[in-house]
Amino acid sequence: MVVVDANANAHATAVIAAGAREANRLHVGLLLVHPLPTSPPWLAGLVPPGVGGAPQLAQQLLEQMVEKTAAAHPGIVVQGILQSGSPAGALLAGSDNAELILVAADDRIRYGGLLAGPVSTQVAAHARTSVIVVPTSERPRSAGPAKVVVGIDGSRGSAEAVAFAFLQARARSAQLHAIHVWESPNWHGLKPDLMPAFTAGPLRAAADQMLREATVDGEITYPDVTVVRKVLYGDNPVRALINAADDATLVVVGARGGGGFGDLLLGSISDGLVRYATRMVAVVRGG
Repeated sequence: MVVVDANANAHATAVIAAGAREANRLHVGLLLVHPLPTSPPWLAGLVPPGVGGAPQLAQQLLEQMVEKTAAAHPGIVVQGILQSGSPAGALLAGSDNAELILVAADDRIRYGGLLAGPVSTQVAAHARTSVIVVPTSERPRSAGPAKVVVGIDGSRGSAEAVAFAFLQARARSAQLHAIHVWESPNWHGLKPDLMPAFTAGPLRAAADQMLREATVDGEITYPDVTVVRKVLYGDNPVRALINAADDATLVVVGARGGGGFGDLLLGSISDGLVRYATRMVAVVRGG
């Protein structure tokens, strides 16, 4: 089951359409979850009598969404549920058996360039399964083959992301760009071309080898997917991945990377991409 945030806002249509495409790719059903926040006491007198109040209006809207989505995508089973609670809490509660969750990046809160609001970041951090965050607007992509970008750091989380990225690349008839962002903290931020050759050479070779080992199984399993491996230097891995994914259809990362903070629900790179990326971001969890 693919679960989609069907909150009644201007971006619901784009997220539902993206969810329907993912359900088609995975050959599973689509569940539209419409949150029903608890109304504060002062709102009770504003609901017109005789129309059933907010729950009935929400139910009618949800049924219209389900009917419209099913008509546009006859190859999948579409269902809808009303779920009490906050938008993030409702979506998480309705996705216990989901294979994938889709949620819109919330552009209603902007601060210092931040694109994603509390709903998308909460869902990405607390979901038990993989999450795709759909941007509310996207720039046109350049001409050329479709492209899926996956960030790789050698961790278990990035291995799960690679498997997911291969599936997505095959389903989208896209190239897979496997990217490792190389940092050099031991040399005080020096770029590779300024580092001593006896240090830069082995580091580059190790990064290249790590990328090859991370993608070799996928190349065997999906021989029709073209893999492009890139080692990038960047003092900010989030910025480097966003730049690399500028013309991509999807950027994929593991929920947790190779950092040393074991109690974090979401790694710093995945959190940064959810907040700042202007392309679709998949935060992958194993399973």
